[in-house]
Amino acid sequence: MKTFSFIAVSLLLLIGLSSESPAQARKSAEVKRIDAYCKTVDAIRKKHKKPDLIFADTAGMNEDKEKWRAFASEKALDKFREKSETYSIAYNWQSGSRVIASNFTLFSGSGDWVKYNNHCFREDGTLAVLESDYRTFNGDFMVVRRRYFDRSGKLISKSAKFLDLQTRKPKDASSGVMGDDADEVDYYARTSKLPFVHFLPRRSR
Repeated sequence: MKTFSFIAVSLLLLIGLSSESPAQARKSAEVKRIDAYCKTVDAIRKKHKKPDLIFADTAGMNEDKEKWRAFASEKALDKFREKSETYSIAYNWQSGSRVIASNFTLFSGSGDWVKYNNHCFREDGTLAVLESDYRTFNGDFMVVRRRYFDRSGKLISKSAKFLDLQTRKPKDASSGVMGDDADEVDYYARTSKLPFVHFLPRRSR
């Protein structure tokens, strides 16, 4: 009886393992490779601590055209913001001359929401992962979405977490979160598409 149970369990495990299609297996393997790569990017970012490059859109709230400007340091940006606010800021880290991480901070004039769009770029300039972190006081929600892309720019995997803004614990959002749209994704598929690319040396794009 014990032998039969062991065989039955083994068969069920084999069936479960073989239920993943070849396409799904390839996607899972690619996601693991991307995660491993982006961990190295995150390690570089943490080691540098301060960003290598800082840019901000200095256009006013009622202006349609963006006006990106480079800042020498966070201190220089803070000094500028004392007189004129910026609602889109990009902090960037490099490996050699290439931008490998570009973290955007977007927020409203009213201050009731903020969104962080963190890009992990491969060294060939293609986007590997976008993690968007949307926080709002409307309902006290935090929505974290993670999207994986292959080298051609195709979305291969995505996930979403809805959390309480204060406790960071899972929170029901069956009716959605005000201001969060799963289909609205603000990201740049390549470093050459970044809005401040004209500030970067040509070899860094």
